[in-house]
Amino acid sequence: MSNPLRDRAAIVGVGHSPCSKDLGVSPHSFTLKTCLEAIEDAGLKPGDIDGICAMGLDAEPAPWTMVQSLGLDGIKFYGGALGGGVGPSVVANAAWAVASGLCTTAIAYRTMAAPRPGAATYNFMAKEGPRGNAAFTAPYGLGVFMQYFAGWYQRKRQVFGVTDEQMGAYVVAMRDNASRNPHAALRKPITLDEYLASRFVCEPLRLFDCDLPVDVCGAVVVTTAERAKDLRKPPVYVSAVATGTGPKPDMVFWHDYDQSSAHWANQTIWNNAGMGPQDMDFAMIYDGFAPLILYNLEEYGFVPRGEAGRYLGDGGHLAGGSMPLNPHGGNNSEGRSHAIGHMVEAVVQLRGEAGPRQLPDVHATFVNGGAITLAGAIVLHN
Repeated sequence: MSNPLRDRAAIVGVGHSPCSKDLGVSPHSFTLKTCLEAIEDAGLKPGDIDGICAMGLDAEPAPWTMVQSLGLDGIKFYGGALGGGVGPSVVANAAWAVASGLCTTAIAYRTMAAPRPGAATYNFMAKEGPRGNAAFTAPYGLGVFMQYFAGWYQRKRQVFGVTDEQMGAYVVAMRDNASRNPHAALRKPITLDEYLASRFVCEPLRLFDCDLPVDVCGAVVVTTAERAKDLRKPPVYVSAVATGTGPKPDMVFWHDYDQSSAHWANQTIWNNAGMGPQDMDFAMIYDGFAPLILYNLEEYGFVPRGEAGRYLGDGGHLAGGSMPLNPHGGNNSEGRSHAIGHMVEAVVQLRGEAGPRQLPDVHATFVNGGAITLAGAIVLHN
């Protein structure tokens, strides 16, 4: 099957706010600043933007709000996330719009806001009582994602022998990577002993396995491949995108805890890209919970099934390993951005602008987002 998207859209600008428990300004304010940063990075002006993509959730300035804030006369395309990959998928949506001619230059962004003191924590208990599948779980105390995912992680440990030390090797490396990332919220390195001493949030999931809620925005400017050649920064081309989910998209009542939604996205991403996992120089793997790395490495074909734990234990994820992962520290240490931070870092690495965390001689990468029931992925090259 031919891929009408391949190399017809290019990323030409990126912006990234600091990651902080409280940036001291409204989400609208730091989102606007980050979008303007991405537009400036591309050597463009706000008036050059005629497409806009975002999630549009309550905690995030909606696309129509940013149209007004950027002072745009109007746009030819606006949209939410493509599939469930969040950060990578809003960029994928922008790429599709540009490649298909709906618009010429689009900005895609994802904003997250950390909970403030006194704010309600997220769960599945509505005021009038739980609804849908939550009616069978929430009344019994099963109501937040950490609890949902703990069973998945336990399954990997039981079936494939994943150990605390293997998972700790990943988390310790991410904190070390984040120490060289000026945007990161958690920049102080930790030891394996400190990881092992961290308390359980929902056994076997530890505190250090969970990403940190932060104020953050990442923004990406996408334009046509032709126009990209004349802009300020070297273009990063979009080779392919993919999304997917399984037959019962619910984390508790899923059909098979050994198989995530990445299985379905993987069925198209590499064929459409014209490349395979072996062609990637590094990978930006979503890690809202650190053990998600196990699923994504295996189901996107970077390691054989059941080998992800051993890969981490052997250091394959390190800068000098067989497939370096998340040189910015991932969501695990940079902060919870739903992988828009992964997208920005991928572009910065491919442009050779990552400073002390720059990987040598990199030309292609894979970025994914989404967890368990909803998957999104994108392949980029310079």
